[in-house]
Amino acid sequence: MAEKGVRWQRVQELMLENALDVETMAACLGVDEVKLEAMIGESAKRKIPDSLAQQMEQTFSKPQGWLDQGDDGGITFDLFGS
Repeated sequence: MAEKGVRWQRVQELMLENALDVETMAACLGVDEVKLEAMIGESAKRKIPDSLAQQMEQTFSKPQGWLDQGDDGGITFDLFGS
């Protein structure tokens, strides 16, 4: 299996932060759950395309390029300030 990479890790953070599972994330983004599972599930086999990464960042109010950034030293962009 290919290395999951930074985008996969960041999506996991995003899902945890918003208490989402793959099914709910797919509904929020208006994408097919099976295709999304192949990109962000535990057994991910596909990479997250740039267009979907941008859509995720916009949907969840993250700065452009957030999904491609590694550890940011604890800086968060949490909408609820927790």
